Amino acid sequence: MIFPLAPFHFVVLGVAHLCVLFWFLGPWWALFPVGLFVLVNFLASLIPSFPYYLPIISRGRKGKDGVALTFDDGPDPLVTPRLLELLDRYDAKATFFVTGINAERYPDIVRAILAKGHTLGNHSYSHSPALMLKGKRALKQEVESAQALLKAFGVVPLAFRPPVGITNAHLWRILLEAGMFCVNFSCRAGDMGNRRIAHLAAKILAKARPRDIILLHDVAPPGGDVAHLMTEFETILVGLQKQGLNVRPLAQLIGQEIMQKRVSAGANAAELFYDGLAATYDQEQFCSKVSISRRTELALFTARIPEVFEGAGRVLEIGAGTGIFTTTIARHCGHVEALDISANMLALLDEKCRAEGITNVRSRVGNVETMNLEGPYDVVCAFSALEYLKDLPALLKRLAPHVPPGGRVYFITARTSLFRLFTQIGNAMRQGMWLKSRSRRQFERMLKEAGFEPVSITSHLLKCVISGGMLLEVVARRRGTP
Repeated sequence: MIFPLAPFHFVVLGVAHLCVLFWFLGPWWALFPVGLFVLVNFLASLIPSFPYYLPIISRGRKGKDGVALTFDDGPDPLVTPRLLELLDRYDAKATFFVTGINAERYPDIVRAILAKGHTLGNHSYSHSPALMLKGKRALKQEVESAQALLKAFGVVPLAFRPPVGITNAHLWRILLEAGMFCVNFSCRAGDMGNRRIAHLAAKILAKARPRDIILLHDVAPPGGDVAHLMTEFETILVGLQKQGLNVRPLAQLIGQEIMQKRVSAGANAAELFYDGLAATYDQEQFCSKVSISRRTELALFTARIPEVFEGAGRVLEIGAGTGIFTTTIARHCGHVEALDISANMLALLDEKCRAEGITNVRSRVGNVETMNLEGPYDVVCAFSALEYLKDLPALLKRLAPHVPPGGRVYFITARTSLFRLFTQIGNAMRQGMWLKSRSRRQFERMLKEAGFEPVSITSHLLKCVISGGMLLEVVARRRGTP
């Protein structure tokens, strides 16, 4: 369920409470928090790196070195071809945030950008500076029109950069529904779209720091001095090298794909999100704030291997991802069918299997709620994947005929609790999706209605007086005599 949260939403809630309190002092007093709210919204929208309305990527991830070059507003027939030659000479890869209208005018240049190994981002269709002042429908049309044009070149941009870096409250929902995220910048020269290119290189080099996303423009200056612009660009490339700031592809710097070359039909926001995150997914799971949950899952899973997986014939794993659990399961059973919505995630799983000599894993891309199931399965398992499903009770009933009597289901999933609520809010702010959590009683009811007998449903992680834990470990068996 797409349910975006951002600081803006909490400010709205706070202002509403203040209005009520101030109303008791007098109706006119209630206008004070409203006026302050308008002012804050206006100022926040003018700061490209401030994630007020939605998450904004404006710098590279911690631990990354170098900088990324991004070029806005093109392609331009006078500048972009020469810029591509220059980038080639310095073996530098850039991201071009192109406008739909220019991509439509100069399709050959767009193809040249891709042929040279650079990436494309969506910069709206018409690049109206007042775009964020328009209604939701107009904004949606601008994003989707540019996206449709770029898909014709065989790519699907995942990164969107708003014109002038300005955002509004409607943008996040629109990007989420398109499976996109917002990328702005941390280093710019104030060139006004190449209207002021004097000392462009000096300004950039004076500001550039490791992990910066540098904003430049590949459009001709109004005076037509393209040679001067190219000299400034080359000076930037040389200067960055002298300062020890290697030019990195933007995807490498931020740890997320900027575009995809192949996307399955009907790809949804979750699929596109995880496709883009695949390359750094394992690192995030074990080297970030979510690692405590993942390590708890691994410990619970390891303890259950003899009871649930040892000697099992066929195992269905829902949401296998990059195979954090899959390869271990494969060593204790006959065959694993690994399902996931992300083709990129499963590609990494396949690589792990090849590297470890595992041959009894078959990966399948698709949504378990709609795809054909190829049972029977002795075990059905999922690890932090059920939260994304639209209708878990229906899925359990759908799975039941594919699990023979005595067969097992084993899930580790989010448990409804006070602490879990905070992580759900955090995920809605980071990913824009409200992940579902469930109580023990809900699971007992769902399992029984689907024909499964609960064996063990226990809570884990951060159990205390005010919270009964954040994870549920569920073991159940199919009713009937084996």
